[in-house]
Amino acid sequence: MQTPGAIAKLQFKQDILPTVGSSLSTDDLLSRLRALHEELATLGQNKIDLTSLDKYASDLVNRKLLKHKDGGVRAFVGCCLSDILRLYAPDAPYTDSNLTDIFKLFLYEFERLGNPENGYYIQQTYLLTKLLEYRSIVLIADLPTSNRLLEQLFSIFYDESKSFQPKLLNVIGGTLGEALSEFDAVPLNVLKLIFNKFLTYNPKEIPKGLGVSTNCGYELTLILCNVYSNRISRQLTSYYSEILYNISKHEEDGYSSNIELVQATQKLHKLVLRLWETVPDLVAAVIGFVYQELSSSNENVRKLATKLVGTLLTVDTDINFVETHKDTFNVWISKVADISTSVRVQWVETIIEILSSKEDVPTEISKGLGKTLIDVDSQVRRASVLVFCKVNVEDIWKNIHETSVYSSLLHLTRERNREVRDLCIRTVAKFYSESLENIKRTFENKDIWDIVDAIPTALFHLYYINDPHINELVDGVLFEYLLPLEVQDSKRVERLLTVISHFDKKAYSSFFAFNKRQLQSSLAFSKYIEFSEYLNNDNSPASDGTDTIEVNTIKIKYHKTIDWLAGSLADPAKATESLRILKTINDSRISYLLKTCVSNDTPMASLKNSFNELVNKLRDPALFRKYNIPSVSTVMPKELAYQIKALLYRSSPLIYNVSNVKLFLDVSQNSESQSASLKRKLLDDISDVNPALFKDQVRTLINSIKACDLTEKDDQEVLALTETVKTLYKISKALQSQIDFDDSELTSKLQEFVVNNFPTIAKYSVEILALAPNAENVLSAIKSSILPLEIANGKAFVSHIAVLMEIFKFHPHVLDDESTNIVSYLIKEVLLANQVVGNKSSGDGADKDWISDKELMSDIEGKFSALAGKILALKLFTNKLRSIAPDVESDELAKTFTEKTMKLFFYLIASGGEIISENDDANYPTPDLYQTKLRCCAGLQILKLSRTSVMNTFISSSDIIKLANLVEDESLSVRRTFLDKLKEYISNELISIKFLPLIFFTAYEPDNDLKVSTKTWINYTFNRESFRKGTVFERVLPRLIHAISHHPDIVEGLTGSDEEYIGAVTTAIDYLDFFFDSVTTQENFSLLYYLSERVKNYQDMVSEDGDIADEDDDAEDREDEDQDKRAHKGQKLNNERLYTIGELAQMILLQLKAKRNWQHSAYPSKLNLPSDLFKPLDSIHDVQASFKTHIGDKHIELVKSNIKAKVAKIVYTSQTQRQRAQKRLLAHEYNNDHNKRKKVSGSTTNTAPGFGKENDEHEGGGEDRSYNPGKDVKVYDSALRRKTLRERKKNVDYREEPDEVVDNFS
Repeated sequence: MQTPGAIAKLQFKQDILPTVGSSLSTDDLLSRLRALHEELATLGQNKIDLTSLDKYASDLVNRKLLKHKDGGVRAFVGCCLSDILRLYAPDAPYTDSNLTDIFKLFLYEFERLGNPENGYYIQQTYLLTKLLEYRSIVLIADLPTSNRLLEQLFSIFYDESKSFQPKLLNVIGGTLGEALSEFDAVPLNVLKLIFNKFLTYNPKEIPKGLGVSTNCGYELTLILCNVYSNRISRQLTSYYSEILYNISKHEEDGYSSNIELVQATQKLHKLVLRLWETVPDLVAAVIGFVYQELSSSNENVRKLATKLVGTLLTVDTDINFVETHKDTFNVWISKVADISTSVRVQWVETIIEILSSKEDVPTEISKGLGKTLIDVDSQVRRASVLVFCKVNVEDIWKNIHETSVYSSLLHLTRERNREVRDLCIRTVAKFYSESLENIKRTFENKDIWDIVDAIPTALFHLYYINDPHINELVDGVLFEYLLPLEVQDSKRVERLLTVISHFDKKAYSSFFAFNKRQLQSSLAFSKYIEFSEYLNNDNSPASDGTDTIEVNTIKIKYHKTIDWLAGSLADPAKATESLRILKTINDSRISYLLKTCVSNDTPMASLKNSFNELVNKLRDPALFRKYNIPSVSTVMPKELAYQIKALLYRSSPLIYNVSNVKLFLDVSQNSESQSASLKRKLLDDISDVNPALFKDQVRTLINSIKACDLTEKDDQEVLALTETVKTLYKISKALQSQIDFDDSELTSKLQEFVVNNFPTIAKYSVEILALAPNAENVLSAIKSSILPLEIANGKAFVSHIAVLMEIFKFHPHVLDDESTNIVSYLIKEVLLANQVVGNKSSGDGADKDWISDKELMSDIEGKFSALAGKILALKLFTNKLRSIAPDVESDELAKTFTEKTMKLFFYLIASGGEIISENDDANYPTPDLYQTKLRCCAGLQILKLSRTSVMNTFISSSDIIKLANLVEDESLSVRRTFLDKLKEYISNELISIKFLPLIFFTAYEPDNDLKVSTKTWINYTFNRESFRKGTVFERVLPRLIHAISHHPDIVEGLTGSDEEYIGAVTTAIDYLDFFFDSVTTQENFSLLYYLSERVKNYQDMVSEDGDIADEDDDAEDREDEDQDKRAHKGQKLNNERLYTIGELAQMILLQLKAKRNWQHSAYPSKLNLPSDLFKPLDSIHDVQASFKTHIGDKHIELVKSNIKAKVAKIVYTSQTQRQRAQKRLLAHEYNNDHNKRKKVSGSTTNTAPGFGKENDEHEGGGEDRSYNPGKDVKVYDSALRRKTLRERKKNVDYREEPDEVVDNFS
């Protein structure tokens, strides 16, 4: 049949098959096939008469040609067949069987194409090209054996043993792609060949420079994925689902099936990752599977999917994963709350690389990190902390902008889990150090810097937990990261100032206590070295084997010193063994290095060199072998070095170093800056704890004073001079020999300062002069220059009061003749007169509600001179009282003055600080700021005087309740200042137990920080050995009951209406609740209940007017029978209130017992109540009357329900019990037994007294579980329920007007 439009016929006429009569040699056959191929190649489609081709189309599929043994024949047959298919397209002139044989031939030729040296490479290339060019390859899809042929086709080109020319790869890829595109269902083996190349070959993993040839299979896969992405996408989806389906069919196999699932999923995820790296568009085909895997019920699958998405997010591609696959990203983000811990941990681990490699990290990731940092599982929290360890600090600052993340990290420094806590402490310290060195402060990162700057504060707060392991850890990070051993002085001091610049009060206390402990540890370590050298000395009495008394004494001291040093470390046993090994080593160089490290005179450069050399020597593995240390030792060189390093961190002068002092003193140029303020703070503490460090700077300080001219000083220079004089005084006090008091220029200058306008400079100047050998003569001369006092002198007048105050303190006899006139003048001209009247005239201070002593004394402009004069006058009275204390019992005038002064102090408290009569129009009223400061100062003076035993007798127990006005004062500053001093004195056991009940009147404290700190102080102090052994807190219960019964609110309420009665009872319950919540345990329950019962066996010793009732004086003082009746009635009311409060205490204790399932047994001993508050009952009638219930029947049920409700609100485990529980937990973590814990606890108390007595606080955890009254309890007006000042003044029962209080004062 003639093809329409054909213009040519095949000209080739030769036979290509041998016949019966004519054989055909291979060479002839090759020649003819070549000729046929060449002609066919020139023919164009639709330009040939196909009938002329029919014969050769049929001959070419003859098996003799298709299976010919000669490769050349087959090669040309293949080329001719490709042309036949081209020319006949689109209808191939063959059956399926013929086509199958044809494609087998093609496949054979493709195999030979992998060897370019086979001789027919050109023909094979022609064949491949024509099959692609005219898409003849697609015919393979219509054959019955198409799948097998397709597998063979791909197997040939993916065979790594063959070497296909790179220039053919596009042709091969196109051929494979065209063939693949005709298959609706591609065989799995073919898909594996395609996609497995992503798993088995990664060009990025090939070392550079090796010249490795291109991987053909990998390149073909890339071509297929890029050129035929739509078709490959469909096949990829099919491949992914088929793999998962094949695995899921075997779910019933259990464990083995799960392993296969995990392995298959891992391979698929690797494929997805490689696709995302190379052809990210294809990932859309399988992202749905990943989405489903993230929500799978199989934990391992979710974990793998979480890891995959996290890894995808680290890869830089042209496609933004977050925006393109938003749903999958959101599900991935939700894995922070996955039910499985391992999945949440995996999520955290994946973000490490994201934060390290990406610049556009989504905010959702940082928010997720903030959640994992507070995860309920410690493994997740630990992994979250590790993010900050493994990610570069610059990347963290660049990518994490959520302040909650940094806050949560900082909170984990108080984590309960030891592993997390230790890791976090190290991490935040390192992060802080690297941030200081690498991150600039900008407006954008200010909020984050505010948190990062608090890291040193948080670390120093950890010392309050008072756990040896935590203390040791904080010591280490302090000097490894926060304050590294820097040789350059200026950098070191700058770093120190930066670290402490954001300290709060609590952190400063801890910091100062740390440096105070350094002196104690340095002394102990020095003694250890001294004792070791003595015992090792060949010439000592110990060397001859006979122990003298001296040797035995040294040995005892040696062992006690080791116990003291080791007892404060985390592992006392190893520390003890390390110190003993150090003695055994007996190396002179090591001994010298130790001495250098702990000497307070060692400059920092020498200290660092000695420290590093010592640690390296101790860490030497050959150390024990060199000194024949037994191999059975429990301590190895590395551990020995660690233990000694931990001790040296505490004993070496790494912060208060002599090299730093000179720079600390350099404050003159920038006195108002924060840096100068911090330096002054450090100088102040150094001069308190270790003034010897100034030894080399004394001459500098003295020269600075000599060169000073106050008439030409500005404010900054005055502040600098103040610090100089103050520092010199503290040096003089500790190193009096360093001051040359014969230096007339110095003494003259100090005397000049005494009479100047600057009270603080005058104060410290006179204190220095008071230390001189001829102090009395010098002070007499000063006295003559400032007396008589003249208030018109302004600021100089305040300085003169300060000078007289110090003279009364150091040499009171100098003022014996002038004392009366001084006191009288101060009473009339200072206390009973106001230079500033009312708030409107108080100038710049009108808007202030508080001023500290430091501000008051450093008031250079004199804005508060009038107030400063009043405060100094009160302090002067206190110093005078202390000076006459020895004479009070024998001198009636001294006794009278003491009584009047005490009455003045208490009047100031009761009146709210107002001492001016309302009738004095010229001076009334005193400004509110002045009143606030005055009543607070009066309370502090009372506490100070109570430290002197003689003066304490003038403060009756009935007066104590009046101090509750300060505990419940309307001013937070007053409450905090008074309570801080009260807690300090009680902690150090400087004042009587009768003051302790005041602490528990903080039950209604509205300021949370003050409430928590007070509660914490109670818990810590209650658990101190001396307080527990003496049952101090338990024995204060009768005093508290008595104080509550005389509290003004209780007195008024219990005699009022029913509503007022219930209100008063509720108030009393809250005070008692606060006490019992803090103090009551199973061990002391019986004692507390016994004491609350004993109250009803006594009567009140305090009369209604507040005086102590004296039975002998009563008869003389009462003029008639009516007075007797009134007194009896008042006594009865006092007893009623006392018994009512006692009954409330019993009811609360019984409710607590029931709540906590405690046992109650009778207290075995008999105790008497304090005789200053309680006296025995007068008659049998009184005894019988005390047995009745004093809470009325109409109120009893309401009171019981009130108590039940309030006790229920008390946290089941008290703060004290939580502390014990935490210590048990810590001890368990450290694998210590109970006896060892007890020993370590005792040692700790002795090793760090600074932390107990300096700060008086102890925290058992980071959780705020302070006492919290119910909503229906007594509250303060707007914050504090207090009587107005007029009401308080009205209730002052001195029976005297203000003028009368000071009448005949002197």
